[in-house]
Amino acid sequence: MIPSHPWAVASLVYFAYLAAAAAVRTGLFTGARVRVWIGAAIGLAVSAIAASVTSFWLRDVLLPPVLLLTAYWTSGLSWVRPMPRVERWLGAFDRRLRVPEIAARLPRVLSGFFELAYVGVYPLIPIALMLELIGSARPDATRFWTVILITDYICFAMLPWIQTRPPRVLESGPYNSRLRAFNLALLGHASIGVNTVPSGHAAEGLAVALLLSDAHPGIAATMAFSAVAISAATVLGRYHYALDALAGWAVAIAVWHLV
Repeated sequence: MIPSHPWAVASLVYFAYLAAAAAVRTGLFTGARVRVWIGAAIGLAVSAIAASVTSFWLRDVLLPPVLLLTAYWTSGLSWVRPMPRVERWLGAFDRRLRVPEIAARLPRVLSGFFELAYVGVYPLIPIALMLELIGSARPDATRFWTVILITDYICFAMLPWIQTRPPRVLESGPYNSRLRAFNLALLGHASIGVNTVPSGHAAEGLAVALLLSDAHPGIAATMAFSAVAISAATVLGRYHYALDALAGWAVAIAVWHLV
């Protein structure tokens, strides 16, 4: 059966890709390889279900986020070891932009705002979906999820081949706050713990802004501001390198333009 939604097709392709990448990735332990295959099998099964359901709540609300999270966690299982040369190259670009220096000098109010923006990406997707359905000039949940999922899949697809640690692990923290402690604890429990190049955070934020660019001007402006704030937070909070965020924006723009 041919899936009726482009994002379901993209999901089938992505999870098949993860399984193939795990098969050929050198240095991956057998246990990790098997876990990737299990995750990919789950993703393929959910994708097949998503291709055939007609329920709005399953098709347009519940299953796409399940696929997104399954893809994220399964991709992280492909980790073998860090690539110090790539990390040094990414870090050198940040230093040329004086990112660590700027981050260390942020006023407490701004650092707190950026930490809030960083964690805000998690509820952003369901909020954006709601706004797409009720506030867009041409509501289209299928295109919404196609852009979001393909954007994220491209970001996650690099994990088997570009393996780096986030700068916050390699540098002293630029600042401390209760919200930052919360974010770090959340990452410790729910994230894959490694860096994605491109940045999924930055890519998602911009993808949402582009998808809602035809909504009410107030909504469109808010989403655009959120995209900038989220990307700045990923870099200044040292959750990502600057090039991660820039690459994430490039992915989001390309997918939004082509889909």
